Amino acid sequence: MPSYKKSSKPKQEEIVEEVPVTGPGWIEKMNEAIDNLSESRTSTREESLDTITKIFAGHHVFSQIESRLEEILGLLKKSLTKNNSVKEARLAAHAISLTFINLDDISEGEGDDLYRRILPSLRTTIKNSEDIEIKTSCLQTLALITYTAASDIDKQLVRDYLFDLIETDGADFNVEELEQPECDELFAEALRAYGILYAASFSTGFVDFDVLWEEVEKVMPVHEMLLESADKDIRIAAGENIGLMFETVNVFLAADDDDEEEEEEDVVKPEYDNMDGLIHTLKELSVDSNRRRAKSDRVEQKSVFRDIVKTVEENIRPIEELKISGRVLTFRGWSKILPLNSFRKCLGQGFQHHLKTNSMMKEIFRYSTGFSSRQAQDSDDSADEEDLNTGGLSNVDKKYVYDENKKSRTKQIRNARIVKEASPAY
Repeated sequence: MPSYKKSSKPKQEEIVEEVPVTGPGWIEKMNEAIDNLSESRTSTREESLDTITKIFAGHHVFSQIESRLEEILGLLKKSLTKNNSVKEARLAAHAISLTFINLDDISEGEGDDLYRRILPSLRTTIKNSEDIEIKTSCLQTLALITYTAASDIDKQLVRDYLFDLIETDGADFNVEELEQPECDELFAEALRAYGILYAASFSTGFVDFDVLWEEVEKVMPVHEMLLESADKDIRIAAGENIGLMFETVNVFLAADDDDEEEEEEDVVKPEYDNMDGLIHTLKELSVDSNRRRAKSDRVEQKSVFRDIVKTVEENIRPIEELKISGRVLTFRGWSKILPLNSFRKCLGQGFQHHLKTNSMMKEIFRYSTGFSSRQAQDSDDSADEEDLNTGGLSNVDKKYVYDENKKSRTKQIRNARIVKEASPAY
């Protein structure tokens, strides 16, 4: 269930509950649990994994595990692939996610190396496991660690891997023995995983509009088809991805009101072929009154799709606000909200602590809390709204970036027009 505030205007902010994150002897307990992962008894390993996931979520543990990273991931990889119990594999996958979330002080090369050691085991488990809990846990882990640690090319490869799962109805993913509700759960999770990796590839850094538009044209028809799914979670996940895709396209296509000059009549914006049909479907879902669906499902769906329609038609981004120790953090747009929800789901009650202390979270979501990455302490530090959204660029830098992006945008739009005019009509 999506946990963001479904509104394009600021509302009463969500208050993130304070969670105790300190206690006597937690480091000793953690190290003992790590040591016990090599025990032969399955129940001992399960208990150890349960302890590890709670500590990794509730504490910022990088400095305590840095010297044991390869050992820890090797042990977690064994627990994932032993096939002794569903619980052990599920907890191992969760612990792998939490390990990577804690790697905020590691170099890019080291993080990529650790990622590549884990990636094959996750992909193999997703494909071959017959248990839906293991498959979905590994999908969540694959998406999060790819989002946080993978190179651009690996993000693309995993995104293609996920889309293949979705497009082929899991043809090569051992789904024959799954019940329909289990298949629906798998595809909804794959859609969510695809969404956060799309955000990773196309909402930060340099983005080639031609590559972005090619991806949109490739995946949009499948997402549009999945809007008709009988499963509510699939409909919502597909709709959120559509909102995300149009949000990223609009970054290139939106013109500055103060700069509407030369040759505007020559600029033809690319448009999805079935735009009218898509908007019609999205609007239908935003007012769904199908009595065969549970009232709570209808309420949730209508709320989400109202925001999706606003993004697609009006380029209005949804907003989520979190209140943490008296500070309000604002997260704007699907490209922030969808990954945020994945981190929230993984961290559970430790979500607030990592928002306050984990520099990786601050770098990804561009906010400042006034809390040290080493120590959770009260502070009245503040960051202005611009700093939250531009990573602290000066006004001169912001203007330069905008001007350069506008030039690139205009050139790419013109190229798209030329290609479209040159394409034969069918």
